[in-house]
Amino acid sequence: MSKLIAVVGSADPGRTYEPVLTAMEAVPQACEEIGAALAEAGYDLVVYSSEAQFVEDSVVTGYLSRDVVAPGSVQVRSPYGHGERDFPMLAERPEAFDVRHESGDDWESSYFRSLREVQGVVLVGGGRSTMVTGMVCLAFGIPVYAIASFGGAGRRVWEVMNRASHHATSAEVSIMGAEWSSGAAGHVVELLRAQQERKDELRRQEARTESRAAWRSAVGIGIGLLLLCLGLAMIPLTYAVDASATINLTGLVVGALATGTSGAITRNAFDHGEHWARTSALGMSAGAISFLLFVSAQLAASPEILTGEGARRLLFFVLTVGFVSGFTFDAVYGRLKQAEPALPAPPGPANGG
Repeated sequence: MSKLIAVVGSADPGRTYEPVLTAMEAVPQACEEIGAALAEAGYDLVVYSSEAQFVEDSVVTGYLSRDVVAPGSVQVRSPYGHGERDFPMLAERPEAFDVRHESGDDWESSYFRSLREVQGVVLVGGGRSTMVTGMVCLAFGIPVYAIASFGGAGRRVWEVMNRASHHATSAEVSIMGAEWSSGAAGHVVELLRAQQERKDELRRQEARTESRAAWRSAVGIGIGLLLLCLGLAMIPLTYAVDASATINLTGLVVGALATGTSGAITRNAFDHGEHWARTSALGMSAGAISFLLFVSAQLAASPEILTGEGARRLLFFVLTVGFVSGFTFDAVYGRLKQAEPALPAPPGPANGG
């Protein structure tokens, strides 16, 4: 993918700038140096207008002064029907230009749309549009080099960079505030490259974080399904062996804990949560408490329920109660804080078989 840089701004003696432009006569030379440095570094250039009031004319002059320029390296973005044909050396080196025919007849449309594709923006002087460009770059994390020494919007954006978060370090922002001198164009290229590298590294870190989160989610969901299967397996297990209080109670306890944990993990996946261990512990506890409250109510009505066939049928209720309690563990704990029963017993006492 090409590395595309936009150099925007203006230094028109007939306009009023805030702050006032300084060393206006040095702007064309500085822009030529910037263009040459970008060409040497292998960057492509995007320009919008060849009118004398804007800086692109000088930037293209410097850019094409280097023989290393590849075909189509200078992208011209202008409103439809307003194609620019006055850029320096366009007639002599047409292969270096890539004129893009943008839809729409307003320059704002093609201009701001192109900012999504650039890997860096250099601000030189300029007025309101340059100021907006700088704010867009800071808001969307586009590497930006705001030259403060020439005044105008470039100076205002530089002042904002001292207070806003972006990919440039405080030392690099300080360099942007220095007076323009020979070799300063090299700093422009270095700082844009450094910002882009930090941006790329941040994207890689975010991608790794998302990948790890997706992996943890997949593992958690897999564990939740296994626990659900374990809880359901208590049904055929209790029916496969002779009924006894020990077997029945073991099936009820294991089933409640397994389905409670599974319910909490399902809830966590449903809410796109990341705290799987905490959620599992809360779900297991909620399932256990709900199980105790539910079964104690049955034992109060039928003390011999664990020794007969009724315990096997009770297992169907316990598995459901455990899963629902784990899935809604926040509601369970809310009820416990209010000293209310976690789940009511079903109507009518269970019989022993």
